[in-house]
Amino acid sequence: MASKNNQVKLPDKVTFSTMAQHIAEKHQIPKKQAKDIIEDLFNIIHAGVMKGERVPVGKFGKIHIRVRPATKARKGRNPMTGEEITIPAKKATKVPKFTFAKSFKDEAVKAKVVVKK
Repeated sequence: MASKNNQVKLPDKVTFSTMAQHIAEKHQIPKKQAKDIIEDLFNIIHAGVMKGERVPVGKFGKIHIRVRPATKARKGRNPMTGEEITIPAKKATKVPKFTFAKSFKDEAVKAKVVVKK
């Protein structure tokens, strides 16, 4: 195994493949094994969330399933025409939710942001 001080440059672009390459180089293991480890991690997170758990994802936060409550039918207005309409009721639904950790939010303020044109 590699020593803890093994310095490997972080990838310029973060993809599944570059993450696996980085882990493989840092820990001196085959890239396939690194990919398997990452895939296992994602499978564990998925299984925990599907069981209804709040699953921690490193220093980033927690992922879980939230129940969005049902809504009743109600009256609304078309903003273009002003015509009154009935907005139909919606059933309760389950939606994935990610809650960021406070420490990650604080760090995000310093992050570099690339604006797409």
